[in-house]
Amino acid sequence: MRSDAGLDSDIWRHFYTPEEIDEIVTQSETTTLVSGHYPIHVRIYRQPGPAPTVIMAHGIIVYALLLQRMALPFYRNGYNVIHFDLPGTGQSGGPRGGCTMREFMQVWQDAVAYARRTFDGPVFAMGNAEDGVTCYYALANHPDVRAISVHNLFQYGDPAGANPVGSPLKVRGATLFGGLATLVRPSYSIKGTKAFNWNDVFPSAEDQEYVTLLERDPLGLKRVTARMAFSMLRPMAPKVPFEACRTPVQVIASKLNAIWRYETTVGYYERIGGPKELVTLPDKGQWELSQAFHEDYCGHVMNWFGKHGAATGPVEAEVPEPVVG
Repeated sequence: MRSDAGLDSDIWRHFYTPEEIDEIVTQSETTTLVSGHYPIHVRIYRQPGPAPTVIMAHGIIVYALLLQRMALPFYRNGYNVIHFDLPGTGQSGGPRGGCTMREFMQVWQDAVAYARRTFDGPVFAMGNAEDGVTCYYALANHPDVRAISVHNLFQYGDPAGANPVGSPLKVRGATLFGGLATLVRPSYSIKGTKAFNWNDVFPSAEDQEYVTLLERDPLGLKRVTARMAFSMLRPMAPKVPFEACRTPVQVIASKLNAIWRYETTVGYYERIGGPKELVTLPDKGQWELSQAFHEDYCGHVMNWFGKHGAATGPVEAEVPEPVVG
């Protein structure tokens, strides 16, 4: 009898080696959190004793089970991992492509509360796309979060944070249209691949077969509603201004990012007032799906968390060791 890791679909299996599939199936478990009005699907990797915990989500066009190469290096190096599907995506509840950034932020806070109830040890958080922005908005100066790592950073309402839409004039027009549509017909939607270029998210030639699979995947981002789009475009300042942040923040910025420009991310990094670190990936776009990319990326994050109280060591298991960048 085949184990399915909580999803009876063959699509997610194409993203991994047989050894990785076995590790995901045998080492993780799933549960459901309630956040606001929505059930939230959560995948957990659990250490046998006290350990640091890392909380992570995903970019909106994918879902957690497709990004386990981001979770596995942490588990192999002694972390508990809480990896959730954003509301309205993947296996979580909520209108498909119809939840808001505020609702995403609430899940981050609820995931931290769950981590404190479930595990001993310090709590950390990381985001790899727009989930990094909602991570900062939700958890900056949170008393239970030791440090965070994000891949992109901007303030909602800044046209530079909506670069895929086009010029600042086009962004303003899209914001006005989204606000009107949200009032009149919030379920109005466009095809997910029309909202922005998925090949800019995963620009590597080696990843294009996975982009094709994702377009076929019923749990991928099929539609983007006016309600979600407007929540990403409308002005919204963070509760903790960047200059007032005291939570240690690492920013890992891709130099060739065509979705969120490197200069935009670095500009917001420079505004952070507390402990911070900038890591530049000089020859990378927004994201890649290879083992090597994830091991290098997670190595940077673990180095940062290690500087802020994450005392860990590799767990004893017959799996590859991550490459620390």
